[in-house]
Amino acid sequence: MRNLTILDVQAAALPVAPSPQHTLGPAICVDVVNKAVYALVSDNSGSALLCSVQLDTPGSMAVTGEARQVCTLPFSMASNTSVLASNMQFLMERESVFLALRSGDIFTVRVEVQGDSEAPELVGTVDSGIMACAWSPDEELLALVTGEARLLLMTQDFDVVDEFPLAQGQQGEEVQVALGWGKRETQYHGKAGKAAALETSDPVQSQIANARMDDGEDDGQTRVSWRGDGAFVAVSFIAQNGA
Repeated sequence: MRNLTILDVQAAALPVAPSPQHTLGPAICVDVVNKAVYALVSDNSGSALLCSVQLDTPGSMAVTGEARQVCTLPFSMASNTSVLASNMQFLMERESVFLALRSGDIFTVRVEVQGDSEAPELVGTVDSGIMACAWSPDEELLALVTGEARLLLMTQDFDVVDEFPLAQGQQGEEVQVALGWGKRETQYHGKAGKAAALETSDPVQSQIANARMDDGEDDGQTRVSWRGDGAFVAVSFIAQNGA
């Protein structure tokens, strides 16, 4: 990421003043074809609003005008403070904004750069909630992690094509593998270090390892990431046993 450079900074006034009491989480996406930025904000009443900002000509990051309100989402932060955006992405093929909430609801909004956009559509709900999700690079598959720590693979029409638990208690060809250095006793230490490797580990070091979640380096959030060619998907999560 060291090759990324900020070329310019532009500001656009939102149609409503975002409420600091009603946060929806980091919810923003970009339509790279039509040079539009979409953001999800909430007003003082707790209503969730989808807003858009039109950028200038291709190759420029200048803002052509103030942000406009695209639509109002059919949920309120005032009555449900647990509503947070799990994922928000612009689907180029559908020309729609995809929004998944941690409460389990999945919305799509077909947007128009010029003119009125369609009303938000609730395409489905995951009863146990959505911890994280991400579309494949070709937008053909949606990988979704439920509140029950299960991974769902869905099509563009949100039909489930595969489902399995993240926590596996057995080994096999199709079972995910946790990469690491292996046990201390099985590592190569040379003749001088072999005896030391078989000694019982320092209890202080064990306490430090067990407290890795308390040092602020890991927020404990579940994340989903696809490889660039869409052949593999990776999920980072905290298992029940804290591993």
